[in-house]
Amino acid sequence: LAVWWLLGVSLAPLREVVAAVRSRDAETLAPLPLAGLPAELEPLGRSLNALLERLRSSFDAQRAFVADAAHELRSPLTALKLQLELVRSASSEAARAQALRELGAGTDRMQRLIEQLLALARAEPGGAEAAPADTDVTETVRQATADTVPLAAAHGVELELDAPRPQPARADAAALRILARNLIDNAVRYSGRGGRVQVQVGGDEAAVVVRVDDSGPGIPVAERSRVFDRFYRRAGSETTGSGLGLAIVRAIAERHGAEVRLDDSPLGGLRVELRLPRRRPA
Repeated sequence: LAVWWLLGVSLAPLREVVAAVRSRDAETLAPLPLAGLPAELEPLGRSLNALLERLRSSFDAQRAFVADAAHELRSPLTALKLQLELVRSASSEAARAQALRELGAGTDRMQRLIEQLLALARAEPGGAEAAPADTDVTETVRQATADTVPLAAAHGVELELDAPRPQPARADAAALRILARNLIDNAVRYSGRGGRVQVQVGGDEAAVVVRVDDSGPGIPVAERSRVFDRFYRRAGSETTGSGLGLAIVRAIAERHGAEVRLDDSPLGGLRVELRLPRRRPA
């Protein structure tokens, strides 16, 4: 009887924790009560609370993402409706042709925004992730550069690639191509007509280094940490975009244990440097 009573008293705090876990739902992620837990069970309780905190942060981030996406999609959808009305009410063939061109441009912007949202959803934690494989980063960046050539031609931007040697690494080649394409795409868009963008691939024994330099206006040091936020656009910028390019870059880089740095470019604009470990950290 004494042993039974002692065990009951000793395990009472554990039963309280079990009851608290059973009573939780997806909306109840407050920390579990740990007062009175035996010393042997305190690490388990702290680990559970850490897990709950990570879940809460993840859910908050997802809710914020959905709210931001809904807000960002509302404006282009409204613009498309207005452009469609202009097509319907056009008084001449010339006005109708101009309205159709604007409608086509609006549709292209909408398509790009949706593609960027999907890419970000796949790149962030919890998204679909391919297993890392032996990848030639040079070839991946060369493909991303080729993807951006039509945009550079349309903007009158000189696009250069300096990648003389293969650079092997363990990575998700498809995600890495999206990362490089976003970096080059941003550089082309912000360089301005007649600008210049230079892409370099090199490295050392530990990591592959990808640099993208542009001749655009650059980014002030005070704003460089903010440009990785979702939907962030610099005030006064004449370039229209989704504000997701660098957010996607950061998400993919974090998955690969890579480092992204912003610096002044010798071309006069911004330099973005990606340092990708040749072997993915555990």
